Amino acid sequence: MQLTFEDSRLILADSRGIYIPRDFCDGMGADDAARIGVSFDDVLICQTGPDHEWYWESWQSILDSANITDANGNRWILYQSGDLWEIPADCEIPDYF
Repeated sequence: MQLTFEDSRLILADSRGIYIPRDFCDGMGADDAARIGVSFDDVLICQTGPDHEWYWESWQSILDSANITDANGNRWILYQSGDLWEIPADCEIPDYF
């Protein structure tokens, strides 16, 4: 089954503001980071919170690198537009999003 943009899943609401990166990375270990293809160093930086000098750079690296495969073999990427979303890797993101 081909996933579409409508299959996207909300991960964290924008009400978390500058803490979305920290909250996304909270509890993530080295194995988790490797599983989704992100740098564990970036995860550790995001876990420290927005006062870290490299917080936003590390978060952008995570957004650019994350590639999540679910139990059904579907691939997902992270996308932040206010809210943080998990969207199908091969779908086109609409202009209105």
